[in-house]
Amino acid sequence: MSNNQQTIVYIMRHIDSGGYIEEIPYKKIGITGAGNATLTSRLQQISNTKSPIKAQCIAAWSHTNARDIENALHLLLDDIRIEGEWFLDKDDTLVERMQPVMDLLGAKEIEIESASDSYTKQILQKEGNIKQELNRALLGEITELLTASLRTSIRKAGVTLFSDKTHLTYYIGRRKSGNHNLSIGRSANIYDEISTFLETAGYDVDQSAKGSARIMGVTTEVIAEIVNKLESDFSSS
Repeated sequence: MSNNQQTIVYIMRHIDSGGYIEEIPYKKIGITGAGNATLTSRLQQISNTKSPIKAQCIAAWSHTNARDIENALHLLLDDIRIEGEWFLDKDDTLVERMQPVMDLLGAKEIEIESASDSYTKQILQKEGNIKQELNRALLGEITELLTASLRTSIRKAGVTLFSDKTHLTYYIGRRKSGNHNLSIGRSANIYDEISTFLETAGYDVDQSAKGSARIMGVTTEVIAEIVNKLESDFSSS
């Protein structure tokens, strides 16, 4: 395969290495040639080394029909297009939403090189610290509303609750909008039971690619209601 063939779909963002702009909410969906070296060199072309605004690739996949995939994604996301290949990602969920699509298409995920310059590393570290604080705050909000005693942990994407009673695991994906996603781990084998139970209680439930039950776009109050109801009233046959 020629290195000139465009076989990589990537998502790029801009970061302010000077630290004055905390977040630039735009993402670019583009394509480039084969190989991680080509991806790196492409980003170097986009980034002006004398500018404080740097390009950072945050996700990439290889596929022989990269051009068609890019066109389809651009059309699908046209309602949030800002200009050209740039799209508004105000909730910072574009990569997460694209991953199952790329899996379905059989695209191979490419490992992204870590940033090497000190300014970018500092920005990424700061972002990580901010997310940790936001996740701690989210965990605090939810646990205050829980009636059940659950074990907890904090993840990069949100928080996790573990139940020793029902043996369910609750993954809460934090969203900036305040409408978070709740995925119920260990529920794939009892999806019909748990979805019927929750839908009877008035909640909209869908099934993830792995078969687990999930409720999308709900507040912390609703998440706590669901967890409390499952922990107090649900039992699988």
